[in-house]
Amino acid sequence: MTKTLLTCLLAVLSANATAESMLHSAGKALGQISTGIAEGVTQPLRETQPEWVTIAPRSKQECIAESGGELNTIYMRCRNGRQEYIRHDAAGRKRVLSERPIPPY
Repeated sequence: MTKTLLTCLLAVLSANATAESMLHSAGKALGQISTGIAEGVTQPLRETQPEWVTIAPRSKQECIAESGGELNTIYMRCRNGRQEYIRHDAAGRKRVLSERPIPPY
């Protein structure tokens, strides 16, 4: 009697552990599917988010050529470098939203 009861108890516990394992696997699979769907929805949104891009300082010769041989603000921007806050539109064109000097840190 005790042996039969113990066997039944082990069978019930084993079935419970198997059911939990199956539920865990099913939940994990469902989570991966929903993550994949969410990735497809949020990827285009992430691509249109503005970001800071650093434009490194360039040589004197390059900057003089860019500024047309004059020492003006175009030359200084080129020599000092800068950071631009940009966003790409639906056609892939870059739009500069803001500009700032490169931080000294």
